[in-house]
Amino acid sequence: MSLASRWNLVCFLISLLGACLALPVGALADETSTTDVGITSAVAKSVAELNSDHFDVRRHGAEALQALAQQPAAQPALAIELERLLLAPDTPYEVRALCEPILSRLPPPAEENSPPIAVEEVDRLMQDVDAASYGQRMGAALRLQWIAKRNPQWAATVAEKLKQRLQDPQLTSDTRRRLADVREAAWVRWLASDPANWAAPTATEKQVDLWLQTLTSTTASAVEQESADRELTDLVVYEAWAPKLREAVEKLLQSPDLSSEAIERLTRLSDLSRPAMVAEIWQERTNNTLQYLLVDVPQYPELALRATHFSRIDDTTAHCVSGNSLAPGDYPVGVAIPITHPEADYSEVRMFQLRNLPNARRRLLYDLVQLKLSQEQRLHELSERTTAWMTAQKRCLSEREIALLRHLDGPIVSRFAGPYLLSIDDRPKTEAEVAQFAGSASRHTLLCAVLVEIGTHEVLPSLVEAARRDRLPVPTEDPMPRNGPLDDNRRDVPPGLRYHFGWLAAFAIAERDPWPGLDEWLAGILDVSQPISKLPDPPPEVGATAAAMLLTRNGENMADFGIAEVADQDLRGWGIPASRFTTPAARQQVREWWQKRQTQPKAPDA
Repeated sequence: MSLASRWNLVCFLISLLGACLALPVGALADETSTTDVGITSAVAKSVAELNSDHFDVRRHGAEALQALAQQPAAQPALAIELERLLLAPDTPYEVRALCEPILSRLPPPAEENSPPIAVEEVDRLMQDVDAASYGQRMGAALRLQWIAKRNPQWAATVAEKLKQRLQDPQLTSDTRRRLADVREAAWVRWLASDPANWAAPTATEKQVDLWLQTLTSTTASAVEQESADRELTDLVVYEAWAPKLREAVEKLLQSPDLSSEAIERLTRLSDLSRPAMVAEIWQERTNNTLQYLLVDVPQYPELALRATHFSRIDDTTAHCVSGNSLAPGDYPVGVAIPITHPEADYSEVRMFQLRNLPNARRRLLYDLVQLKLSQEQRLHELSERTTAWMTAQKRCLSEREIALLRHLDGPIVSRFAGPYLLSIDDRPKTEAEVAQFAGSASRHTLLCAVLVEIGTHEVLPSLVEAARRDRLPVPTEDPMPRNGPLDDNRRDVPPGLRYHFGWLAAFAIAERDPWPGLDEWLAGILDVSQPISKLPDPPPEVGATAAAMLLTRNGENMADFGIAEVADQDLRGWGIPASRFTTPAARQQVREWWQKRQTQPKAPDA
């Protein structure tokens, strides 16, 4: 088969897999036994079909494998068989292209079920990475990655073999890049394992001195310096070697003859050998700055008014001695933190996260794993940790803490906000300059204003319950704020609140994040007569606004039911058709229409 033909087959198989995901598995599931023997036989039969010259046979093989993958009872045995298939050296690349995605979605097989691998096989695969055939090169790289991923000992073997291979100055740049990528993946897999299970390093102090000399030499080649740097980086992750390397590097850094490149390489190695941390600076859901800091070593940022100095940090708490955005004190690690320094300009779109990097292993895993995740995934994980920490606090959050929720993941914030509103008592705002988007309001109002912007329908049951139980501030009689500071011990709502932000959030979410049960939810609040605004007179109310949305969604004219939208530009800007009933009988008219609609037979789906 020609290279072009093989590539076309790969593309076909991958597209076929996507089509198989949507197919029912009933008929195919009947063909495949969920016993280990049956699965082994079914996998062998399906793989053989993938190599057929006939389209229908190849399609059936792909569908059969996908059907097995969707049977929980079959998944463990299927994972074992697919892994054996992918680790076999003679498996065609076309079959790998189909089986790799299926295996990636299965629970990993137990290590005792993993097939053995010979060191000689790793050597052959490293040669195949530079083969003339594209399929052979890719197949070898994928197989090396799977070997490394499956077991830390295999990962160490692959990483060491590839490290030696990368010392060859005759490698082409393309081959060097491919080998370096596979080597890094294997090394990271080993690095993430338990150091207690690591084999002791074989390096000697004499070798270390030679590597350091190469690293700082002005005559060594780029490949030689790269190899020396790789050897030293491998060594610094061992706790016993870190202080020895730091001492040797510090002596070298005192030399006046070092080039700027040598100083940079040595400084990196020195920093890896010392306890450190990183302050992530996030702005509008993007981590745009990383500030690496050595623990208990003041750092003086350019043009900063004060030193940045953290005297200690562990995986839960960091102590700030001096900072430019953070005031001195203790801070949680791994969660979002707002600006707290009284002399810093507050910005509600800026937040921080502190991460503990106590040794080279943790620092390298942070750089090579965490930072390679997408911004979306990192924000998702940060949002989960932050809301979990806030829940554990069991206290009323500050305005700044609530304001930063606007820049976390909406669904996660929504799942946090509901229980919070039902269990934590409200308090007035005390920082008038913070989070102006909610004006001079209470903290529950501020959280509801966050939900107006980013909330999702997960929060609605709790939000409605909180409103029914009068746990949310209602619009006040006095539209103008009082003069003077608020008493932080008062539980009543500060004056000047024009809108019921809880119901605003509910309707904004319903408009922005509709779900299959939205109509039933709207019908369930038709009886709620609470006003959602103090102006105009008469004001819009909850039941009428729900009726307006319900009727409009079902193609009805709300004016025919005695409902009028209230002219409020702000509410319309939020997408909320704030409305009122124009006749006493209007509410009942909508109820009767909905009940009649519920008894009508539903039209079949198109």
